[in-house]
Amino acid sequence: MTLVFEFRPSERIVIDTARLEELFRRLGDHGAETHVIEAVEAISDLLAEVDGFVRRDALSEIAPRAQQVSRLSADIGLTSLARVARDMSIAANRKDVVAFRAVWERLIRIGDRSLSQVWELPGLSL
Repeated sequence: MTLVFEFRPSERIVIDTARLEELFRRLGDHGAETHVIEAVEAISDLLAEVDGFVRRDALSEIAPRAQQVSRLSADIGLTSLARVARDMSIAANRKDVVAFRAVWERLIRIGDRSLSQVWELPGLSL
């Protein structure tokens, strides 16, 4: 008898609401919303670029973009995404293809959920 298990990874998404509140205090409602929208768009664009490099196995091109994703994510309180993007940068710099592939899959899951959840936060009229 053969048993087949299907694993469905599920990770908790961490959003630093204190970071977002601080942005709103510092930049005002309109300024903070604009800042968050621009950051989310930049993160999405960078992840699309990374996807192209992944398809071409161009690991050397990925690390700098992953670092940008990490910085932008941390700036708007997307803590989970920032951490995984940092891990992806490390794996790409080390040219560890196995680790990179695992982290890439995790980044896709966390990135999609993080970017979706930031749109749904109370107080944002994005």
